Amino acid sequence: MKCHTCESEARAICKFCGRAVCKEHAKTGDYYSGFGQKLKEHLWPSGSNTGVIVKDAIWCGECNVEFQRTY
Repeated sequence: MKCHTCESEARAICKFCGRAVCKEHAKTGDYYSGFGQKLKEHLWPSGSNTGVIVKDAIWCGECNVEFQRTY
């Protein structure tokens, strides 16, 4: 597989968009996964652990990552 940016051999896949990247063009970012309720009224009184965070996930640096607020 080739790097999306420079066509050299890819070393990783962007966790956010799936583009292949070489070691030189690979960046890292925090990847949040999970789910939450859209309305505060649906919250459990004690809260819940419904999401995870992956620190230093591979990122191509080109895709735009937007977070959506959940409760």
